[in-house]
Amino acid sequence: MLRFRDLLFRHTLRVTLLLTGASAFLAAPPAFSAGLPGSGLWPRVVGIGLVVSALLLPKEKNARPILTADARRGARNLALSCLLWTVLVPSVGWTAATLLTGTLACRSGGCSLKESLILSLSLSASLWFGMERLLHWPLPKGALFSLLSGV
Repeated sequence: MLRFRDLLFRHTLRVTLLLTGASAFLAAPPAFSAGLPGSGLWPRVVGIGLVVSALLLPKEKNARPILTADARRGARNLALSCLLWTVLVPSVGWTAATLLTGTLACRSGGCSLKESLILSLSLSASLWFGMERLLHWPLPKGALFSLLSGV
C-alpha cells in the first residue's frame, strides 16, 4: 500500500504535467504561417510531449525508487546548469552559454570530458546552423559580444 505522501506526489506530478502541457499548447502562437513553421511550433510540440508524459506516467503500486547520492548530485548539477544557462545567455550570448552549460550538464551526467565537449559542440553547432543559416533567425549574441562587435 502506498503512503499518502507518495500518492499525493504522484497525482501532483501528473496534474502539473497536464496543466503545463495544456497551457504551453493553448497559449502558443500559430504554428504555421504562410506555410512555414513559425514561433508557435516548438511550444506546441513541447505541450503535446508534456501531456503525453503525464498520461503515460506509470500507475505502479510500488513506492518511488530510492535515489542514490550520485543520482541526486547529478540531478542537482543538471538543474544548476540549466539555471546557469539562463543567467549566461544575456551576458555572453546563446552559443557560448550553450557550449559551457552543455559541457557541464554532460559531465554531471557521467560523460568524459572529451565526450562532453564533442556533444555540446555538435549540439551548439547544429542548432546554430539550423537557426542562423537555414532559418535566418538570429540567436542572442549577449552583451559581451554585442560590445565587441561594435568596436
